[in-house]
Amino acid sequence: MKQSNFILSLLIPRPKAPCGDMDVFLEPLVDDMVEMFVHGVRTYDASKREPFQLRAAIVCTISDFLGLGYLVACVTSGKVACPECHLDTCSFQLKKGGKCVYMGHRRFLDAEHKFRFDVDSFDGTTELRPAPRPLSGEEILELTANICTTFGKDPVTKKPTKRQCNPTTEEPSKRKRKKVNEPPTVWKRKSIWFKLPYWKDLLLRHNFDVMHIEKNVCQNIIDTLLDTDGKSKDNLNARLDIQKLGIRSDLHPVSVEDNFYLPPAQFTMSPDDREAFCQVLKDVKFPDGYASDMRRNVQVKEKKIIGLKSHDNHILLQHLLPIAVRNILLERVSAALIRVSNFFKKIYSPTIRISDMQKLEAEIAETLSVLETIFLPSFFDIMVHLMVHLPAQARLAGPVHYRSMWAVERYQTIFNCY
Repeated sequence: MKQSNFILSLLIPRPKAPCGDMDVFLEPLVDDMVEMFVHGVRTYDASKREPFQLRAAIVCTISDFLGLGYLVACVTSGKVACPECHLDTCSFQLKKGGKCVYMGHRRFLDAEHKFRFDVDSFDGTTELRPAPRPLSGEEILELTANICTTFGKDPVTKKPTKRQCNPTTEEPSKRKRKKVNEPPTVWKRKSIWFKLPYWKDLLLRHNFDVMHIEKNVCQNIIDTLLDTDGKSKDNLNARLDIQKLGIRSDLHPVSVEDNFYLPPAQFTMSPDDREAFCQVLKDVKFPDGYASDMRRNVQVKEKKIIGLKSHDNHILLQHLLPIAVRNILLERVSAALIRVSNFFKKIYSPTIRISDMQKLEAEIAETLSVLETIFLPSFFDIMVHLMVHLPAQARLAGPVHYRSMWAVERYQTIFNCY
């Protein structure tokens, strides 16, 4: 993961990014790696002063979650956005918010856990479903074997005009009929990585990026606690959604003349509490070289935190958030947020034990279930859900710092300066 070991083999301009046609650019690499694994290359060992047959293999890929969809040729949004849960992804779309949310984390608990039978605190039902089982490489290969894929865009085909795209201007017989009750698809095409003879046998082929997951989880928490305009997960649409779902009746909006009154939730902070929260972060001083000066990002009077980078969110979530919330929020809420903080601390540990990761799998499933009883459904985007799969990946692939985006993003800053 050192920059001295990085090799820039391809640079694609952002407006012309291949997206779904990424396999075309990966094909020369995959063909070379097949040759390196099957036949190898004759090279010279300077220490032994003798030639030997050098072979190489790809262990796994490292990318952000959006890039994962291009690499794996899977869906990363919508009802089946989680590649690990695939068709068993527990999700639904909010009517007012318009976004797809991912809940139902009680499935990952032990079969006899009390949360599975807690009807009042959750969605009014008991949870008897088992945790979804990730698909093996052979199963994915079998599911995608018959998918026909055409790469590239036809340069001869002209783009339709706005008048042609408008369904109201077309005859009713020529309008495109909507597909009704079409089953969701997880895989868009057969991944080019399966050309590698060993790819279907790997236990972990693609990593979930812990850096961006941690950043998005931290931003969700901070924006919701500070009630940031346009970014908070607690707003009128979110309250109307839970009213539509028929859950959390104590948080349903109350109509007052021409406006709505939103009853305070467990995580709601008063203006004085939000100011005290920001003041705690404003007064923080770090040792030299430990972190950036976060005080310039904190606006106490406006009760806002803006412009945080990925490492700022890393420091904030793991070290500062437990200190800032423990005397401001309710004990139940602050305890849940501290558990999230401790989870990322353990995931980032430089040395891990398999037994510790097994315990962490149970702990994060319980933590997410507790968060479901505190925050609204709009809080649980795909990044929050992916936390439940991180301990299993750590058991298979080892410490996070060997397979995270930190080094890649750091190296990318050098290119951005050119």
